[in-house]
Amino acid sequence: MLQRCFHRATFVGVRLFTLLLLVAGSLWAQTGPATPNEDFDKPSKKSVVDFGLSPYNPPSQHIRKKLTCYYYSTFTVKEYDEGQEGAEWLSVVPSAHAACTRTHRKDERVYVYPEWSGYFWGAKGGVVLFGAPDGENGGVPFAAFDVRTGRKLFSDSSILEYYQQKLHIENAFRISSVADQVPRLAYFRVVAAGCDLRTAKADCWKRVRAKFGIAQTKTPVCIGYEKVEGNVESSLAYPVSVLLKDSPQLKAAIGPVFCWPVD
Repeated sequence: MLQRCFHRATFVGVRLFTLLLLVAGSLWAQTGPATPNEDFDKPSKKSVVDFGLSPYNPPSQHIRKKLTCYYYSTFTVKEYDEGQEGAEWLSVVPSAHAACTRTHRKDERVYVYPEWSGYFWGAKGGVVLFGAPDGENGGVPFAAFDVRTGRKLFSDSSILEYYQQKLHIENAFRISSVADQVPRLAYFRVVAAGCDLRTAKADCWKRVRAKFGIAQTKTPVCIGYEKVEGNVESSLAYPVSVLLKDSPQLKAAIGPVFCWPVD
């Protein structure tokens, strides 16, 4: 659902280009933010309650309505999904022993559209991350929420798995803890360039670097333009890091930059 297909026509020098992408991915792993490649915190327990067949899908697909509860040391995350695009709701309960029910407690923080619609990605320390149900321009939006206050700390877009695989990017989204257990993200951010990096290379790249604070000087080689005619705005993926605390400051990191046409 999140992965979108683009034109895959071959072009001259594809083997050399693939080799360069592999080298670039290696460079990112070596020169990216100095953070351990840690996963999200592991929940102490996970419970799933089945509520029967989804009313939004044919019975033959066997898609169920279900409530999934993830238990951590000081809170519980609940995700209720009826089989539509994105969960019906997500919530955080300030208790490590909350009942896995669709009933909400008075102190339960519930997230629904338009505040957020998607799925639970994971938790780190006192922060939970929710991802969007679908991608846009080669990236998938996500948001980080403070467990204690329920407030959204940060939101952005990270590169889709489709492009991670196509461009041979490893460790494209990492989360770790730094001093005082503050979570730190290091990932490939996806943004719209505002111009076409294929037809207006030098001028477009100059504006992009200034706008996003990218240190790399060499213009990236875009993919996916083989059958595109005329000017089409580029999507840009570049490495960044951010501490998930009050007033997070996003910083561009040293590493490869990639581009392709927007959706």
